[in-house]
Amino acid sequence: MKPDRFTICGVALIMGAGLAATSMVASAQQAGRSATPDSAYMSAGDVERRAVAEGVAVITEIELEDRLAEVEGRDAQQRKVELVIDRRTGEVLQRKVKQARFGN
Repeated sequence: MKPDRFTICGVALIMGAGLAATSMVASAQQAGRSATPDSAYMSAGDVERRAVAEGVAVITEIELEDRLAEVEGRDAQQRKVELVIDRRTGEVLQRKVKQARFGN
């Protein structure tokens, strides 16, 4: 039996509707994601390079929390340094430096 024109059109409409539904589901899933994708944030390696550029010679800890990165380490004078870095802009939001203690 040879398919008629109405059968072929019906199959094409059903396939088109399926593709449209799949596309709508994919769009809805993307809309449910966060407003800023992970690629918009600095990686741990990027944060490390930024801290080194800010004078941290030895990094002892990097903590990534959402939009912020907290870095602990020591500078060239062996002072303890703590930085808070905005992971979207790379801006240093806070810097704490404590003098090194010698002899104790």
